[in-house]
Amino acid sequence: DPNHFEKASNNQIKNWTLTDVYPPGSTFKIITVTSAMELGKINENSIIKDQGMIKFGNYKIKNYDYDQKGAPGNINLVYLFEHSSNIGSVNVGFLMKHHEFYNMLKKFGFGEKSGIDLPGESSGLLASPHYWDKGLHMTMSYGYGTSVSIMQMVSAVSALANNGVRVTPHVIKYSPEEAAEKIKRIPTISAQTAKTITKLLTQSVNNGKSSIKSDKYNIAAKTGTSRKPSADGRGYSGAMYTSTIGYFPVDDPQVLIYVVVDSATKGAVWGNTVAGPVFHEVAEQVARILDIKPDKVQAKIKS
Repeated sequence: DPNHFEKASNNQIKNWTLTDVYPPGSTFKIITVTSAMELGKINENSIIKDQGMIKFGNYKIKNYDYDQKGAPGNINLVYLFEHSSNIGSVNVGFLMKHHEFYNMLKKFGFGEKSGIDLPGESSGLLASPHYWDKGLHMTMSYGYGTSVSIMQMVSAVSALANNGVRVTPHVIKYSPEEAAEKIKRIPTISAQTAKTITKLLTQSVNNGKSSIKSDKYNIAAKTGTSRKPSADGRGYSGAMYTSTIGYFPVDDPQVLIYVVVDSATKGAVWGNTVAGPVFHEVAEQVARILDIKPDKVQAKIKS
């Protein structure tokens, strides 16, 4: 009740897009693939081995559809994004050394505050490469070895939409003098890498039957699903985070949207089934309000 805000608990009034951290899940595959491409480990046409499952100690890491479909074999990067291949992402991650991957994550702004002009921002959790082992490197590759804030993910992915440059997120409209001091433009990746990853993400959305897909706009996006850690920090609860992050129109991005749903309970709980439809609806309404010109050419109907 805004009339009695003093009675609200901290949990009710916090801005969890800034304060809370969580394992991002498959949306982080964007960062893994982009990092490897920026380092020259892969290119647009790279073929990645996807054996469907990897054993590591007493653990098994497998693709979400491994039990039904088995190992897809050699895949391209569009397939990796479209089918959200865990094993493909792990194998891309392994092309980088610990410190190489870590340094790219730092360039994307993980492990530190984004600098947004709002209070209570978290720095997230990103272990020093000194503490990395094969297992952490492996889980990091598909979005589990780190904990991020929503704003960190928005800031990182915005570099792809902005020709490789991250801009300090802000809610205040500054004067030119203040903007020069408070808003930083941070070169993160090359413009070419940003354009290539945007192209791959767009193809992955347009190829399939994704709920993100739009009739009017080309959208570069990725869904994610991750297990929610237990409240005491030991292991995972039964709940899930489902998410979708993306931007459009891809030729001249105007809007970046990130939808995260905490602990959905009805139906199939996946990023594509829970967060995806929300993303689609918000994108449609934002495009209408901002009067964004459609960038998909409609096929002419022959008479």
